Order: sequence, then C-alpha cells, then structure tokens
Amino acid sequence: MQDLAGVESVAARLEAVLARLAGRFRSMPESKLLGRLPDGQPRASAGHELAEWLAYAAQGVEDRDSAVAPEWRQLPFDGPFVVGDQIGVTGHDLLSACARASAATGDCGVSGGVGGDFTVWAPPGMGGGLVRIGAVLGHVLERAEGLGRGL
Repeated sequence: MQDLAGVESVAARLEAVLARLAGRFRSMPESKLLGRLPDGQPRASAGHELAEWLAYAAQGVEDRDSAVAPEWRQLPFDGPFVVGDQIGVTGHDLLSACARASAATGDCGVSGGVGGDFTVWAPPGMGGGLVRIGAVLGHVLERAEGLGRGL
C-alpha cells in the first residue's frame, strides 16, 4: 500500500507524462502517427489504447461506490489525428475523478489533489475487483511511460 505522499507523487508524475504524450501525439505528422512502434503496433493505435485505458481507470474511480463492477464504456477510435486529444482529455478525467474521490473520502493531500489510497474498480486487464487507487495510478503510469519510451 502506498502512503499519501506516494500516491500524490505518482499522480503528479502521471500528469506530466500524459501532458508530454498528448503534446507529442498532437504534433506528429501523419506518416509518424501511422508508422509502427518497435513492437509492430501502429503508434496511433497504441496511443488510443492508452487513452481507452485512462477512460476505464476514470470510470473505475467514478463508480467506486457501486456494489458491482461497471459496464466498461469503450472509447471510440476516431482516427489518428485525435489520439493526442483523447490522451489529454481522458488523462484529465482520471486525475479529476481521483481528486473528487479524495475530497469525498476526506482523504486529500495538502494541495487538494489526489491523495490517500482508497479503493476503486480495477480497469479491464488489471485482474478485476476493487483495488487501491495507488495500484491503478502506478499501472497507468507504467503504461504511459512505456509508450513514451517507444515513440
């Protein structure tokens, strides 16, 4: 379990990484967006997968008080040129949902940002069930940093 400072630190790092990724995708020429990463996956598809995962994570936070896991909403793929915006918006949604949840649980950090280590629904691919927010943010950060290294 992460302590308060650890969760806030992960959230701050995640915010910075997502801002960089969103900017990089927004500024990529079409040839690069449609090009492939070292693992063979198209860049735009990899960016969309990250954005979709961010949306799932935000939904898991928003629906944390539900008695059952949410019906996960799919993020549509609207083409390679919107991937940067999708990363930016879904990342913002996740961090905002975490800040609201922190405030609602009375478990806020000194800046009123993401704090505590409350439970949320694990996004698809993370084992299911309720997990600590620190685990979700850490997993998202790993995915985002991995994508950033591959670009």
